[in-house]
Amino acid sequence: MFTHVKEFINQLVPLTEEEWDAAYPFIEVLNLKKNDFFIRENEIARYISFTNQGYLRVFYNHDGNEITRDISPLHSFVTALPSYVSQTPSFEIIQAITDCELLIIRRDHLEELFENHNHWQKVGRRIIEEMFVDTQRRIYAFITQTAEMRYKLMMQQFPDIFLYVPLQYTASYLGITSQSLSRLRKTVQFDE
Repeated sequence: MFTHVKEFINQLVPLTEEEWDAAYPFIEVLNLKKNDFFIRENEIARYISFTNQGYLRVFYNHDGNEITRDISPLHSFVTALPSYVSQTPSFEIIQAITDCELLIIRRDHLEELFENHNHWQKVGRRIIEEMFVDTQRRIYAFITQTAEMRYKLMMQQFPDIFLYVPLQYTASYLGITSQSLSRLRKTVQFDE
């Protein structure tokens, strides 16, 4: 059950078995069915999750429209970061696109690990840095790339996305309409 999270974290900061043993009592398993919520709008994000199985989407409600900010890749960390860091109500919503198995840890438990284990402090910092960098890359892509370029990049990073993620969420993630995404899927050629 912990294989993927250990691989992910050990790439960031190698941990000893003793350091892992300190964390195991705090890690919970949360199973979500498709369309279940991990974080609702105006809730305070008190957990950070690792997607052990399944896909989540992070989105906003804006004037009655759902705008997808992110689709979590498998084996990645997800939370409503602004709410998690500031402990204020979330403007982000996180919902299961598929059935999911999440490994979650409460913020206060993570803080306890940080206080007692220097390497866990480094892990926490690196995860937050990675989440921040991903967000900045996404903003940069929206400013500098065409929809076709963003689509190609998405297909390189997540080639199986259309097997699991509904078209409307993928289109929203790319900042285009479902019709535009359908046209891109028909016309864009990928180099072998």
